[in-house]
Amino acid sequence: MAFTVQNDIGTQAGANSYVTSTEFKEYHKDRGNSVSAYSTSQIQAAIVRATDYLDLRFAYIGERSQSPQDTEWPRTNAFDIEEDLVNGVPTEVKEATYEYALISLSATINPIPLRDDTGQTVTRKKERVGPIEEDTRYTEGPVFTMPKYPPADLKLIRRGLVIQGGTMRRAD
Repeated sequence: MAFTVQNDIGTQAGANSYVTSTEFKEYHKDRGNSVSAYSTSQIQAAIVRATDYLDLRFAYIGERSQSPQDTEWPRTNAFDIEEDLVNGVPTEVKEATYEYALISLSATINPIPLRDDTGQTVTRKKERVGPIEEDTRYTEGPVFTMPKYPPADLKLIRRGLVIQGGTMRRAD
């Protein structure tokens, strides 16, 4: 699949990114983050992973603009925390994409949870061969929690783009 950036009306077929690699480089250059060690194809792959993470991690306000649409943004009937209508792909979504993509260049941002033979999610596994020792710790509860990245997550939350603790409805 080719690297394809979504447009502001949601009609870009095969879209798998919210930003271009040039925008990514400019954003990080402005913040003093060096990304020159990475090729354009590495950056594009990281941006696609970041876009996937954004689309899987959060439930957003409003509804997708188009049917079908390959990304979660843009959306219709999306009103932010100030009750302003959100048009196109919001700046906060783009900035979160830049942040998640940078993380994705050096780490797995959406890890597959480690599970034991019973299906329980393992949070820590320690083994020692001599003398034999084994220590396995599990998550509390049956649900895997996706990792959180506050600098990027808060961009979306503070604008009110993410549904938290139930359904947000606009008061008329």
